[in-house]
Amino acid sequence: MAAPERPQFCAWCGSPLGYEEHEHEPRYRVLAQQARERGADPPALPPRVQGLLAGESYVAACPGCRMVSHVVGHRPGT
Repeated sequence: MAAPERPQFCAWCGSPLGYEEHEHEPRYRVLAQQARERGADPPALPPRVQGLLAGESYVAACPGCRMVSHVVGHRPGT
């Protein structure tokens, strides 16, 4: 059975939930750019970490627990 194309449940309470795709710029890129602007030379993150942080991004507001969930790195089938 194939994994769903997007997260299906609230990460906080487990209620069924419809996540919407969300534009996402990985925060590590923003922070690295800000450090370079200050003259620092931040080390590169390991490729595996970059992949996790730069993955697909989804957001939803749960009517059950009233939490806003933001999921990054959801990859169907992995």
